[in-house]
Amino acid sequence: MRRVLILLLALLLLSACAAPAETEEAPPVPEAPEAAAPEEEALEDPGEETEGHVLLTLDAPLADGRTLRLEAFGRRADEYSYGVREVRVYDGDALIQTVQAREGIVSEGVEDSDYTDCWSTEDCMDELDLNFDGDTDFGLFAGRCNNMIPYYYWTWDREAGQYQFACILQGAEAHPESGETTAEYKSGSAGSQWVTEYYWPDGNGSLYLHRVERLVRDFQPDSGYLDVEREGAREVWLPREGDFLRPRPAEWSIEADLVLASREVPVYEGNGDGTVSYFTELWEFWDGEPQLVERKEYIP
Repeated sequence: MRRVLILLLALLLLSACAAPAETEEAPPVPEAPEAAAPEEEALEDPGEETEGHVLLTLDAPLADGRTLRLEAFGRRADEYSYGVREVRVYDGDALIQTVQAREGIVSEGVEDSDYTDCWSTEDCMDELDLNFDGDTDFGLFAGRCNNMIPYYYWTWDREAGQYQFACILQGAEAHPESGETTAEYKSGSAGSQWVTEYYWPDGNGSLYLHRVERLVRDFQPDSGYLDVEREGAREVWLPREGDFLRPRPAEWSIEADLVLASREVPVYEGNGDGTVSYFTELWEFWDGEPQLVERKEYIP
């Protein structure tokens, strides 16, 4: 009996060793979360700034050796235009003056705006020596028009140590070789006239008119036929003796306030045989009466 029990115990042990061991299942590996897409940084658009934005910075050398810094502050009005509200004038790090654009704007009778109107930041401010005193003057792009751009100009006043509003000029250029400042623009019906104004500085640095040249295409000359292929007639108009006419905003007109001094007229004449001769006539006006003083043949 004892032997039987030992045998049964041995069989049980053998069956237990033969059975496969139970294994625990590994816990599922959690899936790695998807990497979040990096957030795009909002790009600052300077066009969205409406105040306190520097549109343009220029250096302005003075005759005494200093160089001022001019900063045009303003805004982007819309997709196509910018406006300057003020120009801050620095001598080194010191702010010595703030020039308001409105000073020029109201000189034209506009009361409802503090900003100029310009199509780009690069053109919003310009600089030149307007009166040939060795100090840099500056202008602000006044407004968009269909020919030459008008600028509001400020000139440097040495005695006051600051800029003073001076005038409005279109297409201004300084010519040191002749000591003249010119302004150019279209006028007349459908732009039929091209006007160039010539200014000299007076003893105070202010500009005054000393002649106007006008290219005219909308009149018949005193003789022959106007040769429009050579642009038109060139006229010279002069102020009356003793008159000191200033640039805008001063009010004057060519016909009402100036005297016609001369007219150079390109003309052509038919010769009766199918050929044409060309001439340049110079007319001078004495006491308002035209006098033909020269007639030269022109070979086209």
